[in-house]
Amino acid sequence: MENWLVLSLGILILGLLVGMVYQRVGQAFDRRKYPPPGQLVDIGGVRLHLNCLGQGTPTVVMDAGGSAPAIAWGMVPAEIAKFTRVCTYDRAGFGWSDPNPRQPRTSQQSVDDLHLLLTKAGINPPYLLVGHSLGGVNMRLYASQYPEDVVGLVLVDSSHEHQMTSEMWRSVLRISWVYQVLRIFSHIGMVRLIGEMNLLPMLKVLKQKIQKYPLAVQTLFDTFKSFCYRPHYWATASSEFAHAKASLEGLQSVTSLGSLPLMVLSQGAKDPRISEERFQRWAALQLDLTKLSSNSQRIVAEESGHWIPLDQPEIIVDAVRRLIERV
Repeated sequence: MENWLVLSLGILILGLLVGMVYQRVGQAFDRRKYPPPGQLVDIGGVRLHLNCLGQGTPTVVMDAGGSAPAIAWGMVPAEIAKFTRVCTYDRAGFGWSDPNPRQPRTSQQSVDDLHLLLTKAGINPPYLLVGHSLGGVNMRLYASQYPEDVVGLVLVDSSHEHQMTSEMWRSVLRISWVYQVLRIFSHIGMVRLIGEMNLLPMLKVLKQKIQKYPLAVQTLFDTFKSFCYRPHYWATASSEFAHAKASLEGLQSVTSLGSLPLMVLSQGAKDPRISEERFQRWAALQLDLTKLSSNSQRIVAEESGHWIPLDQPEIIVDAVRRLIERV
C-alpha cells in the first residue's frame, strides 16, 4: 500500500513537471509565432501594447470589450486608418500587454493606464474615443475625466450601469471563479492541451462563430487562442469580472457629457439564447445612453448581435467618419 502511494505521488509530480515544461515551451513558441504588431510602451514597470495606423487628426482611440484583446476589433482599425490615425491597445493582462496583478482590473484603472499610455507614447489629443461593451464603460469614464482632450465618443453596444440584475451578478461571480480555476490549470499546460484538442468550450464556440466572418478575421483566431493559454489571461479576466460591479458603479456620477458628439451603436439581432424581455431591456438602456449628450445619435445594427465589430464593422467605421466630419 505504501509503495503504491509513493508510486502514485511520483507519477503525479512527474505529470505536473511535464505539464509545466509543455506550457513553458508552448509560450515560447507562441511568442515567436505571434509577435506584437505594434509597440510595447512601459508605463511604469508594466508594458502595454499599442498599435497605431494611418495619419490625421483627431486620433481615434479604441478599447475592446471585457476579456477581449485589441484584435477583437477585426478589420475596423484598418478601415479607419484610411482616413485618419487610429490607435488600438491591449489592456494590462490581455493580448500582448504585460499583466499587472498588483492593481484590480476596474474601469478606473483602465482609464488611468490608458491616459498614461497615450502620454508616454506621445499620442497627443484631440482624441475620438471608441469603446465596445465594457470598453464603452472605460471610454465613457475617460471622456468625463479628460473632457478637454476628447472631441467625440462612439459607444458600441456599450455596457450600462443599470444592466445587471441580482441573478446576473451571481453569474458574473461564478464566471470569475471558473476563470481562476482555468488560471491554475493553465500553469501546468492543461488549458493548452484541451484547447489544442478543440475541447475547451469557449474556444470551440468561438471557432464555430468565426467561420462566418472574412478570412482576414478568421486568421485572428489562432492568435487569440495563444492568448487564452496564458495563466495571466485568466487571472486578468477573472479580475475584470470580479470588479465589474465597481466599474459600473463608477459610472453613476457620469450623468452628462455636455454637448460632446456622441454615437450610440446598438445590436439589432437578438441572440436566441436571450429572452425577449432581456433583449428589450438592453435596447432601452442603449437608448438611455443617448441622454449623456445633447449632441447624440443612436444607430441600430439590424444584422448584428453583441459583436458589432465583427458582424457589421462598416457601421462603426461610418460612425467614426461622420463624427470626424462633424468636429
